[in-house]
Amino acid sequence: MDKAPEYKILDTLLEGNDTCPIQILSGPFKDIVYKYGKISLNEVDGENLAVTMDITMINGPEDFDQNNKEFTQAVGEIFVNIVEKEATTKEALDLEDYVHQDKD
Repeated sequence: MDKAPEYKILDTLLEGNDTCPIQILSGPFKDIVYKYGKISLNEVDGENLAVTMDITMINGPEDFDQNNKEFTQAVGEIFVNIVEKEATTKEALDLEDYVHQDKD
């Protein structure tokens, strides 16, 4: 997948200090609703980063495998799209608007 599928941030469903649920609006994962949990960036070989994301399914097919490579790639592309949009629309990037990370 080269670009993020269409999506909608469901900020009306935001609960407390959690992340906003996201609904996928197009492609093979249309109508799935999920939210991001902890997101980790790990250096792989001194130059590249590997991203690990905890995803919580809110609405999707009962037998859906959220570890499906195409799905994880799609939610990764959505995350990158959100961060890029935020970085270009604000002077200072504040990931806490979208990602709640444990402070432990």
